[in-house]
Amino acid sequence: MSISRRTTPHLIGLGELEEELVIAREIQFSILPESMPKVPGYDLAGLLRPANHTGGDMFDLVSLDQGLFVLLGDATGHGAGPAMSVTQMQAMLRVAFRLGASLDEAYQHTNNQLAEDLPEDRFVTAFMGFLNPSTHEMTYHSAGQGPILHYRLEQDQCDWHEPTTFPLGSIEIAGVGSHHSFTLAPGDIMALISDGVYEYSSVGGQLFGQEGVARVLRENQGRSMEELGQSMLDGLAHFGDDNAQEDDITIVLIRRNADC
Repeated sequence: MSISRRTTPHLIGLGELEEELVIAREIQFSILPESMPKVPGYDLAGLLRPANHTGGDMFDLVSLDQGLFVLLGDATGHGAGPAMSVTQMQAMLRVAFRLGASLDEAYQHTNNQLAEDLPEDRFVTAFMGFLNPSTHEMTYHSAGQGPILHYRLEQDQCDWHEPTTFPLGSIEIAGVGSHHSFTLAPGDIMALISDGVYEYSSVGGQLFGQEGVARVLRENQGRSMEELGQSMLDGLAHFGDDNAQEDDITIVLIRRNADC
């Protein structure tokens, strides 16, 4: 009897599981930016706070020839496997862009490679996009990742952008639909926030949700993005009281300065 490579017949013990989670954490943090890129006219921040049992969140912010590349990914599952999946995704995208691929081409090829490599029950939700610091336009694909928050300062309004396509690796595709875009006006903020924030629950089972995110952002939009990220964590802690964190929390914040 043959065993498919897409099955996992080996059951690991507690010690092996703990070791795998340590490896997953090391992988997660090894691929995070060491510092935020310097983009004139912009304030950037990113943070990752892992839960005790997951390993699939990551983010990336890096200046490339095409503009500021922005990535947030979340692989299904726990442990080293998901952490390696998002590492593979990041590496493929970085190589594709350095070889001159467009956003659409990079999305398609990365998706198809992951569809070939990942087990059938695994996929990666991801936001990938480029910010043009000259035109202030964010062009992106959101593969099952959402909602994406665009806070518009002049209107004091939160626009929520839903995913534009299905998660990476779920199915091979022969082509890709048009990318989406929006423009950041002076003082506007784009927030990429993982479901570990939206689905953070109180002791009574209430979810933090979009309302909680919007409230914290409005109350703290005048602070630096690093401070706003910390305020979001503080808001979750207050909301959840002593409730344990169930999922990784990842937050990426990009603000166009009000005087630019």
